[in-house]
Amino acid sequence: MPLVALVTGGLILVPMLIVAGCTSGERADADLKGTAWILTEYSAGGGTPVYPLVTAPVTLIFEDDKELGGTAGCNHYFASYEIHGADITIGQAGSTEMYCGAPGVMDQESAYLSLLAGAQTFAAENDRLSISDGKGNVILRFARNLPSVPQPLTGTTWTLDSFYAGDTVSSVIAGSSLTAVFDGIGNVTGSAGCNSYFAHYQISASSLTLDPPGSTKKYCGEPGIMEQETTFLSLLSRTGSYTVSGDQLTLKDASDRPLLTFRAAASG
Repeated sequence: MPLVALVTGGLILVPMLIVAGCTSGERADADLKGTAWILTEYSAGGGTPVYPLVTAPVTLIFEDDKELGGTAGCNHYFASYEIHGADITIGQAGSTEMYCGAPGVMDQESAYLSLLAGAQTFAAENDRLSISDGKGNVILRFARNLPSVPQPLTGTTWTLDSFYAGDTVSSVIAGSSLTAVFDGIGNVTGSAGCNSYFAHYQISASSLTLDPPGSTKKYCGEPGIMEQETTFLSLLSRTGSYTVSGDQLTLKDASDRPLLTFRAAASG
């Protein structure tokens, strides 16, 4: 449509096309899918900023266009989210249930998750992300968290960090160790917490499927160990895909829902 100059009171007014929401960095309605952030400060209701504990970093990862997660300093958490323009709605977060005794860690975690639930709007610009409450107060500030070099799926000893069951996530029983090692020729082996297990796997791009695992037949009497082992092997057999992000491996089902999250064991 051609622009038409309007003459009024000796002034020439030329209508202009205005693109709302554009900045020199990312737009306020930017797609956050696949981005990762680390918390730099938080505050309640626009109060004095609090800086996160160096020893307990807090992260926020937008895993896809509807699920987010990260670490709250002690526990891993996950939640759903929706974005409409600059508005963001974050569902109630679930998390593992570990207790970290270092001073301030659990208080920081509780404050962060509470503030996250109060998110109303966001802005992402120049590798910075801010989240505000319903009154426009910035309550969370993040810096972009550059991804670390992914560990290879094969040849790495992966140690289980958490189980997912629907909207519930559980941590591993304290003192137990569940592992997975993919050998590169179609076999996965490891410890299920009591027994050793083994299975054959097939891989193609991000698709990963496992045959039903076999295992040794020991019985371990520690509370919950055998139940945990049964759950682990059952979830393992439901694997349909996987992702590796830095030192984290997530096995997912055929609908791309997480089943098991592992961490790469420290070398040396």
